[in-house]
Amino acid sequence: MAYHGQGEKVQKVMVQPINLIFRYLQNRSWIQVWLYEQGNMWIEGCITGFNEYMNLVIR
Repeated sequence: MAYHGQGEKVQKVMVQPINLIFRYLQNRSWIQVWLYEQGNMWIEGCITGFNEYMNLVIR
């Protein structure tokens, strides 16, 4: 993430992947998960759960 203001530096903030997944879960965001070894395939849906290994349950 970055923000811009007049005469201000750009500040980048690193977000942990687990926090991002949790935010998507809380907001019931629609997501796309692109498969690593098959770049032309993806799974779409709403996250309904995940575990400490970041395995997702998508509805």
